[in-house]
Amino acid sequence: MKTVLALLALLAVTAWAQIKCGVQPSPDTANSFQLLEDNESYRVQRFDFDKDSRVSLTQHKNDFIVIALGEGLGLSSANDGHLEKLADGDVRFLERSTTETLLHQGTTVAQAVVIALKQHWDTDVRPCAEPKSCSRPIRAGGREIGQSESLFTNGFLTAYRHRMDRGGTLSTSYYSKNGTHHLMLVALDDLHANFEGTDQELRRGQVFGSDAGEVEVEAGAHAARWVVIRVELRKD
Repeated sequence: MKTVLALLALLAVTAWAQIKCGVQPSPDTANSFQLLEDNESYRVQRFDFDKDSRVSLTQHKNDFIVIALGEGLGLSSANDGHLEKLADGDVRFLERSTTETLLHQGTTVAQAVVIALKQHWDTDVRPCAEPKSCSRPIRAGGREIGQSESLFTNGFLTAYRHRMDRGGTLSTSYYSKNGTHHLMLVALDDLHANFEGTDQELRRGQVFGSDAGEVEVEAGAHAARWVVIRVELRKD
């Protein structure tokens, strides 16, 4: 009897965690999910897939960011039925007014990091597009060793994706004259990061949140990619 009660309590906690984030369980859901971080700016979950699966993303009051790790992933819109395939490393912003389903097709191992934003701004989030310069090469000794790319922004929320060749190091300043901020770094590959003196060894699919103004990332023995989500904190 005690075992049954403990199991029921565990299932209740699991369902509550999903609903709080706005992620609703589906008849055929992901193999597993893990809460990676929950702070005043973000609630971050990672879903693991190795078969045909689906997870309903019902935003309610939250805007979402979805980051794909692996192949076979896609987003299906309840509004028009459109299916968008996601490649490894793709990042998508989902407005809270939409209902999307995260799909995985096939038996390849894949993950999806889903970030629920706890702040909402009425200013539209727009993807970076021409004629703006959305990407810039990272050079050392006249040779390109990586790339930094702006993905989308509304002035308060900004997403970046970076790539660095093996052995390379990138130091990036995220300071803004507009006030304080919070960063969420999502590792697309294994890497080492330093957040103003706080060292972190991150594996693919792991995240780390920080209020640091400068971040240094080392690629190590292999090339590395990572995503940084920056939000400005509301002033009291």
